[in-house]
Amino acid sequence: MVAADLPPQPKEIAPPSIRELSDGQLAIGPITLNRTSRSVRFPAAINATNGLVEYLLVHHSGKTHESLLKTDVEPYHLQIAMLLLGAKGANPALLTNAPSGGPIHNSELVRLNPPPIPGTPVTIDVEWKSNGKTIRRPIESLLYNRKTKKSMSSGPFTFSGSIVWENKFIAQIEGSIISVITDSTAIFNNPRKDRDADDVWYVQENILPPDGTPAFVEIRLVKSNDGQNEKKAPAKRQ
Repeated sequence: MVAADLPPQPKEIAPPSIRELSDGQLAIGPITLNRTSRSVRFPAAINATNGLVEYLLVHHSGKTHESLLKTDVEPYHLQIAMLLLGAKGANPALLTNAPSGGPIHNSELVRLNPPPIPGTPVTIDVEWKSNGKTIRRPIESLLYNRKTKKSMSSGPFTFSGSIVWENKFIAQIEGSIISVITDSTAIFNNPRKDRDADDVWYVQENILPPDGTPAFVEIRLVKSNDGQNEKKAPAKRQ
């Protein structure tokens, strides 16, 4: 990988420390990158156990009042980890064609009614401990659609890679990491129906532990046949 593959280094954070672990994995700050499973794993915390959300994960400086999870991991460092895995985000030309005065915001995206933001499909799991037992669930199983009265459908999210605006990596500024509502500033986006609705996605109650409970997020690149395998046997990710 060359420097040109990465967004500009934000001045407000230190460059990530990247070191190889004894088992061949990479540590990018608190992020563990597994080249064999093509996954990254990092710490987070439960941030909401009920109510309406627009994000599944934000940086602790981001929109925590609208997010299921929060993390201290820097968005820029997570972007680097995903690029080191070989993930490809959206074509920057598609996402930086913004009106004068700033980048495209969510309200404009809803008005434009765009198709899903393109990028590399990924699966996302959340892990926490309850009464000494490790609980692991697909992140989409933690939300339901209040309009349809159904859980969010099983399947991948999209590594879209956020946007660069005026030489700034916007995910680092906004703190937006995994969005339920179409958000070009977030690193990951939801490709499902109702991705443009900001009033339908609610946390599944009575599933999550209390607010503040430590958790881990694991994001894995989807292989070409993973989508078919998940539909046939979704229990493998739980």
